[in-house]
Amino acid sequence: MENSGSAGVPLGDVMKHLNASLRGWVGYFHYRNSSKVLEKVKMQAEQRLRTHLMKRHKITDRGTALLRFPSQKLYADYGLYKVPLTAGWKTAHASV
Repeated sequence: MENSGSAGVPLGDVMKHLNASLRGWVGYFHYRNSSKVLEKVKMQAEQRLRTHLMKRHKITDRGTALLRFPSQKLYADYGLYKVPLTAGWKTAHASV
């Protein structure tokens, strides 16, 4: 019988794939004035992980999930990649 969701996938594998995707997004979009976009990416990643954990732990209430899996816990306990919100470099072009 096939699993219809990712709740049966080992959490380490989920985090590995999620963090790789986040690093790719940051590497591609992390330049001047990207903080608003990266904030949305960060919030989406936190919510997606929280939703996955809700399914894994059979939690149906979002309020309960926010209390049980606050953002700090997602980073400290689950190892979620911390998306930088300030640009590490100023332009997307190499200087001449």
